[in-house]
Amino acid sequence: MGFPSLQADAVLLMWVQLLVIVLAGRLLGAAARRIGQPGVVGELLAGVLLGPSILGWLWPAAAAVVIPDDRLAAAPLNTVAWLGVALLLVLTGLETDLATVRRLGRASTLIAVGALGLPFAAGIGLGTLMPESFHGSGANRTAFVLFIAIALSISSLPVIARILTELGLIRSDAGQVIIAVAMTNDLAGWAALGLVTALAGAGTLSVGMVATLLGGVVLLLVVALTVGQRLTDAALRAVRDRGAEHGGLVVAVVATGVFAALAHLVGSDAVIGAYLAGLLLGRSRFFPAQLRNQIEPITVTILAPVFFATAGLRLDLTALASAEALLWAGAVLACAVLTKVVGALGGARLARLGTRDGLMIAAGLNARGAVEVVIATVGLQAGVLSTTAYTAIVLMALVTTVMAPPVLRALRPARNPDPVEVPA
Repeated sequence: MGFPSLQADAVLLMWVQLLVIVLAGRLLGAAARRIGQPGVVGELLAGVLLGPSILGWLWPAAAAVVIPDDRLAAAPLNTVAWLGVALLLVLTGLETDLATVRRLGRASTLIAVGALGLPFAAGIGLGTLMPESFHGSGANRTAFVLFIAIALSISSLPVIARILTELGLIRSDAGQVIIAVAMTNDLAGWAALGLVTALAGAGTLSVGMVATLLGGVVLLLVVALTVGQRLTDAALRAVRDRGAEHGGLVVAVVATGVFAALAHLVGSDAVIGAYLAGLLLGRSRFFPAQLRNQIEPITVTILAPVFFATAGLRLDLTALASAEALLWAGAVLACAVLTKVVGALGGARLARLGTRDGLMIAAGLNARGAVEVVIATVGLQAGVLSTTAYTAIVLMALVTTVMAPPVLRALRPARNPDPVEVPA
């Protein structure tokens, strides 16, 4: 009996894809960490190496196994990848501490306004000027422009938190300000992404349609933070009282599924629901201490690397082969970096923080990392972004993430730094 053909056996194809992608993602992720970079950088590069940019050019037949043209053959891998991003967003929600955002009050608000507002405004201007080759097949111009604005303005809380932890800055006052602003950034960014995704899915826009879509997303947020929080608390308390060993994990999975479905139902994206589920779980007074340790290992070691590698698979560097595309990709990167640094530094100075602390905060917030890749993937799947725009945004996420650790190391005080005075 001969061996079955990879292309003819969907189950065998799935396992080969997972094996190749997980191994490549883990190896390059570990290599990235060894040189002081977040693992997500290596995981994305693994996808780039296995995708059309490298393997597809050198060995097209092998690339067709990793990224088959048949959507049905690619479905199992995409399912694993989206499960990974859903759980990653749950972990991001768990890290969002609204109490910290409130505690740092004026400083975090001023910096958040600068770090979000200036890149968002610049993104609207840049998106308006970008050529049609950056628009997705299903994009209306308003949705495209708003997507570019969000892509330039949002930061990556999970990547920022890991960078600060590795540099020993997470518990410093400057580190806490960065985390608080990143949390505010995430809250505003995901809410905006939910609205823009809903608008993108509408195709054509009218005042009534926009009002309906916005109303649906706002209703989802209100329901989640009121009824959803009470139901989550009740479920966590019930499994705690019964002593169910993995009861909290079951509640987390069910909550993620419910809110992902509700987000999709109101016309937004399922990842918004996953983030809301993590936010509600983390805010619950019945939150089980072991839940994070149950979700994080499989997510960080297997599922999230699969997502980032598959995101890299969609990145086609040949899309930037033309002078026009390369020029606009450079404009996206330059605009993202400059406006984030100027906006965050300006907010820090208004909050009466020193120049060094302001630059540290700006450098930390400039890391787009994982969240930017999720946004770009949502935009590509929704038909708002073309492959060219997707490639430009993911490259921007990679470069800004690589920039953050060395800049923070250079700005970090050598020893016994004076505490950052954070005005209330």
